[in-house]
Amino acid sequence: MRKLIFVLLLLSSPLGIIFSYPRFSAYTGDKCSDCHVSPAGGGMRNTYGNNYAKQNLQMDFLKKYVKKTDFSTQLNKNISVGGDLRVFHIGNENPNTSSTNTFLTMEGDLYVNASVNDYISVHLAPGYEIPNTPAKYEVYGMVHNLPAEIYFRAGRMTPTFGVRIAEHIAYHRTRLLGAPYSMLDGVEAGLSPGIFNFSAGLYNGLGTDFISGDSKRLFVSSADVMLSSKENNVNVNLGLSFYNNPYNFVDPLTAVTNNANRQAFGGFTKIGLLKRIAIIGEVDFLEDKRYDAIKRGLFGYGELNVRIVNGVELRGQYEYMKPDRDAGSNRQTRTSVGAALFPLQGVETEAMLRFVSDDINPNTKEFNLGFHFYF
Repeated sequence: MRKLIFVLLLLSSPLGIIFSYPRFSAYTGDKCSDCHVSPAGGGMRNTYGNNYAKQNLQMDFLKKYVKKTDFSTQLNKNISVGGDLRVFHIGNENPNTSSTNTFLTMEGDLYVNASVNDYISVHLAPGYEIPNTPAKYEVYGMVHNLPAEIYFRAGRMTPTFGVRIAEHIAYHRTRLLGAPYSMLDGVEAGLSPGIFNFSAGLYNGLGTDFISGDSKRLFVSSADVMLSSKENNVNVNLGLSFYNNPYNFVDPLTAVTNNANRQAFGGFTKIGLLKRIAIIGEVDFLEDKRYDAIKRGLFGYGELNVRIVNGVELRGQYEYMKPDRDAGSNRQTRTSVGAALFPLQGVETEAMLRFVSDDINPNTKEFNLGFHFYF
């Protein structure tokens, strides 16, 4: 059963757990933290984010129904709630293996954010766990609302690296951070004065259990700048990310513990045009050093979104990976086309047709139909 669930996860490319839609940031020129409780974006939406959804994420001819469906996430002055539920139908056609045709509940998160006072908040995100697949969810305390938008948080969170795309099993996400369950225990600090963002964090290493048996720590840092024209008709976000993860590697033959190190670095961009076109891009390099050998990987991600009218978007994606760029045949690509519909605030549906090509299976086709309910 565990292998079956893992295969289903690999076959699907659903909207990711705890991740956001960076295309909205590109459309508007806003920071991801403007719409989300987390300073890194993703997960629970704040008042501004809910208002953006109310005004923009619904079909215009259905707006008359919005007054009847209005909902407040504020329980009282200090406590607010939110949630995400995602269900997908997953299908594929692979000439070398059996086909897949199934429904899968991919996410069921309940968010609770308590503002203890103007500067301290506690965020909890318990959720549904995919059967036989251990889940990790963000839980942290945070000090914020300081000058220059300085913040500090401690707990379990996703390290801020690259663009927090919704595709949680995109090649670069699974290989660089171990998504979808990539939340790690640690501390993080950052600041966001004006058009700049910077964050740095120290966490338990990648692949560690609840209590880390490795004393070495993962360091992650990210910085970006958002440049916008008058009235935000052109928005350009440029950023760089880096992580360093020294770890102990046990030789399977000699049982001797050796020092190893895993590093990743890359650049990313978000470009918005006329508040209707959003282009997302990221290129990452991975280096894993064991003994005197270095395995170097290359990963690329591109996304194009076009908002036809409010509530209707056309989408395209391209993914590339070569886990060992010094070797011969290990390249894989995935090209996706589809559309997303937001008929009413609180519901979204997305259909994507995907074409996967690698050196073993050059003609795999996948189809995903997703239903997303949120508040």
